[in-house]
Amino acid sequence: MKYCHIKAKLLSPLLIQRQRQPSARESIEYLPGSTLRGALAAKFFLVRGGPDHKDFRSLFLDHPACFPNLLPADEKGERLSRVLPMTGISCKRNSGFKSEGKHGVKDILAVNAASRINDKPADESFWKCPECGEDMKPFSGFWNGDCRSPRKFEASSLYHRHTGIDRDTGTIAPSIFFMDQVIADFRKKDDKSEEYYPQYLSGSMFISDEQIEILKTLIEDSVFAGAERTRGLGELALSIEEMPYPESDIDSWNEQFKKLLRLFTERDVSANTYFSIKLESHAILTDKFLRPVSDIEEFSSPEFVQILKMVKPQVIRGWQSAWNMPKPDDTGLAMGSVFLFQYKGDDPEHLKTFLKELAIKGIGLRREEGFGRISVCDDLHIIKEGI
Repeated sequence: MKYCHIKAKLLSPLLIQRQRQPSARESIEYLPGSTLRGALAAKFFLVRGGPDHKDFRSLFLDHPACFPNLLPADEKGERLSRVLPMTGISCKRNSGFKSEGKHGVKDILAVNAASRINDKPADESFWKCPECGEDMKPFSGFWNGDCRSPRKFEASSLYHRHTGIDRDTGTIAPSIFFMDQVIADFRKKDDKSEEYYPQYLSGSMFISDEQIEILKTLIEDSVFAGAERTRGLGELALSIEEMPYPESDIDSWNEQFKKLLRLFTERDVSANTYFSIKLESHAILTDKFLRPVSDIEEFSSPEFVQILKMVKPQVIRGWQSAWNMPKPDDTGLAMGSVFLFQYKGDDPEHLKTFLKELAIKGIGLRREEGFGRISVCDDLHIIKEGI
């Protein structure tokens, strides 16, 4: 399997509806893996053949590739975006990274973990902005993952306004007006700049050599995704290239995290081994009876102790083009959810191998649609000061 960077350049605005039947349609800020997978499957039917074709079975059915969410990226789409963890907080008056002229971002994983260890509430002063003294609130979205030069990535949006047409006169009908909020196919360098760049979305995936060759035949020209495709929306230029896999240094992260813990607790944590899990996409976790749960089954053995979790429920909706009907709703955990574990075992090399394999294959259901992707030991958790 190869680790590849997949990039989408928007050739027209993109609409991925947040709600199924809203009064005003609003797009989410990224291209879900399930939508990308469906768009490529539709393209295969158009140019290659039906579901019995051996290449279709290789890419989508027998050993399916797990298509990622494509998140807002930089001006050239070269930098992989990361999901901000739910432990990130920033000033409610001027939220954002200091490198972008804002009041900075802090992480509360170590503070909350120490609170659990001490069995008492954390100091409320930690939730005050060091710049202005205002409260700090959760800071969500996507960023470049670089603590030395952090930058938040946001997709530009447009509003498409529509009027109703009178069937008798062929002119605008009175009292019928609606609009769509879509991801724009361009972006500004910043709020004050008049420079415009193409809008890129990017993600990463593990894929075999055979599947790469099949995929390249589908992305030689434009692919259409999302809603309102008959009106010209959702045209994408896709590309894929191999890149090195960024492995996590669990030992270094563990030592840095314990240094932070010692600032908030007097208990001895020097002999403990900690690691964190962050959901890079929504995850559908179930028990053996397929009931929704909020715990990761792979960490249910006695050698893992869950210290805390910061999670949020998420209703997962979708559309099945083959049925021309909506998919059944699933209840899962939202991207950005964070788990902190302590490892009680005596084989650190086994732990590293286990976590790497889990990051590759993912967790939960519908992983081929981009759900259940995780990252291990996010660097934002070990920053001492705001960035």
